[in-house]
Amino acid sequence: MKVFVSNVDGPLGHNVSRLLATTVVGSRREEEPEEEETDENEDRPKEEKPKEIYTVVGTMTRRNGTAPEETDDSLAHQLVPIVETGDKKRDAVQKEAIEKFAIAGQKPKWVTETVPRGDRTLLKETLLSCDVIIYDIISCLDEASWAIEMLAEEADNFAEKPKVFIGVTSVMTWARTKVDAEDPDAFLAEDDYRRRKPHPNFKSHILVEKNIVKHGKKSALKTYVIAAGLVYHPGDSIFHFLFKSAWHNQDLVCYGDGDNVIPTISLDDLSNIIVETVETTPASKYMLAIDDSKNTLYEITKAVSDTLGTGKVKKLPKEAALLNKDLPQSDYDMLLVNLRLDPGHIKEMSFEWKYESGLVENLTQFIQEYKYARGLTPLRIVVHGPPASGKTFYANKIAQHYEIHIINVEKVVEEAIARLERRASGRLTPDEADDDIDADKELFEELKEAARANNGRYPEEHVVNFVREKLRSMPCRNQGYILDGYPTSLDEARELFKAADDDDAKEESKIPKIDELIGPDKVISLDASDDVIKDRIMNLPESAVAGTKNSEDALTRRLEEFRASNTDENTVLNFFDELEIHPIIISVEANDADAVMSIVTKTIGRPHNYGPSPEQIAEKKRLAEEAKAREIAAAEEERLKREKEEAERQSKAVAEWNLKLEEVRKQEQEVLEAQSVPLRNYLMKYVMPTLTSGLIEVCKVRPEDPIDYLAEFLFKHNPGNA
Repeated sequence: MKVFVSNVDGPLGHNVSRLLATTVVGSRREEEPEEEETDENEDRPKEEKPKEIYTVVGTMTRRNGTAPEETDDSLAHQLVPIVETGDKKRDAVQKEAIEKFAIAGQKPKWVTETVPRGDRTLLKETLLSCDVIIYDIISCLDEASWAIEMLAEEADNFAEKPKVFIGVTSVMTWARTKVDAEDPDAFLAEDDYRRRKPHPNFKSHILVEKNIVKHGKKSALKTYVIAAGLVYHPGDSIFHFLFKSAWHNQDLVCYGDGDNVIPTISLDDLSNIIVETVETTPASKYMLAIDDSKNTLYEITKAVSDTLGTGKVKKLPKEAALLNKDLPQSDYDMLLVNLRLDPGHIKEMSFEWKYESGLVENLTQFIQEYKYARGLTPLRIVVHGPPASGKTFYANKIAQHYEIHIINVEKVVEEAIARLERRASGRLTPDEADDDIDADKELFEELKEAARANNGRYPEEHVVNFVREKLRSMPCRNQGYILDGYPTSLDEARELFKAADDDDAKEESKIPKIDELIGPDKVISLDASDDVIKDRIMNLPESAVAGTKNSEDALTRRLEEFRASNTDENTVLNFFDELEIHPIIISVEANDADAVMSIVTKTIGRPHNYGPSPEQIAEKKRLAEEAKAREIAAAEEERLKREKEEAERQSKAVAEWNLKLEEVRKQEQEVLEAQSVPLRNYLMKYVMPTLTSGLIEVCKVRPEDPIDYLAEFLFKHNPGNA
């Protein structure tokens, strides 16, 4: 059986097509009772009919089938690896979550072929060849309207094999439906769909819905309208901005008073409803696809903040939502809707619900799926190594690269003591409870007394508790952490990471149970000899060493303590080895900083967080363009400089050439003049007197042929003939 699904690269089309591609045709229908076989057929083996799987074709979200510009989600998701943990159930959930994440512009592998959006002729041929047509009216309004009209015109040709048309729309076409004025808590039933009134921005959608129901009166064309509640899923769903803000440890915002009831449905359950409709072709032509929850906007926001974020929610006026770039107008309309609806036919369907009780009741499970689908698993790293080997330096670089939280034990203890001191003095923040102030006062006094008696050092037991509390904080649980040089001993490691029910973890013969919330994923051990470390510190300026732990005596003592507590038999690395977390040992002697970071990033892999946001992408693009412009300007400036220098050089060379040429000419003139003196003397003595006399005579006589006359005169008066 062939099925057409619109926008197979969108969340709805992706998941509906995926479910159909794995569904055996007729597998969800009630089995018909088998006829009793006659005696003569009893010995004949039963022939099993081959199982037929739905063949899926469809369109893409883009007209030309190309992917949109890379966003923080689509780019990051294409790099999400399936990391096998050994827990088959968990690995299966992770694989399924990643597989169900739709990427715009990418055709799912289970879709046979796609049709170009702009080619209505080819699209018509495809629709007429399909047995079932499923359209997302919200994203394909005009095309869905055209498709149902076209199929209605061709309905007479479907008499032998009726077609099924399913239009998936939104409960926003119910947004202005009036309820009983005397009972503000009254609910609208599915059977009231004939009097539904849409939100002003969904008037076109209700017209398409009505046309679909109207054309379904023909026996050759079975039509269904499925009005879905606000659909949530791990992708860019209506509530994505809440999950993203909470994961980034931001306080969430509720627009308006938050008392409006929002009908919701998970994408998995909506997909099952659609497939169930394809399989069973129910009598009801209009169905509400909503779960059993009746949660308000504030309840959903608060639950997300408590489970994933800071636990804080602030209310803002509705108009403030228009300033949120992550909240489109359509989402704004949906979030502020107030609808109390009761589903009808879907409650009779036999599929297994995933989130029937709603988002709030199943938030923990959904958040896990959300993290798996987007690769948002926390990255937890421990950096180990001798004093002054560069632990803090590399911890900061790794934390910056992977955008995780760096945990420095001294700072953690300082913050914890400061918090206890503040609470002991009665300075509570608005969100802090005052029921444990007495305990905090007692603990603060105990720690002060212990520090005075132990040269300013606090009991190790409390230090471990402070660090564990920090690791269990929501930021570390969301993004992850990198522990800078801690734990330093087996006892510290066992106490810090042990599970709450593993009180016997100190027994040498027993492998400790680790707390999965805070247990590390990677351990990086920096390796360097004492001599190299001392030489490195000695080469530092005295100002950088004075008053620190790296003075000569202090460093020597720290190195001795480290080597004593990290022998081959007694090292904190053995604790991680027991847990199958094998340390990454990197020599900081043989590798420079870039080489060390290259080893770290290659071993750990990609970051486990969101990719760059659109703003960050735009800023990166802007900086790249500015850098390119600076390079072009610098190159142009360099070119002009070279041209100017070349022009000056040529001008100088020409001037020098002209000067030399003038000197040569002067010298030649002097030589010519010097050579011409004897010749002039000769001419003046032997030629010029006779020639001058001849010329004077010619002028006097003015003969007809002066040249001949002059020649005769010179011949006659030649001094040599005398």
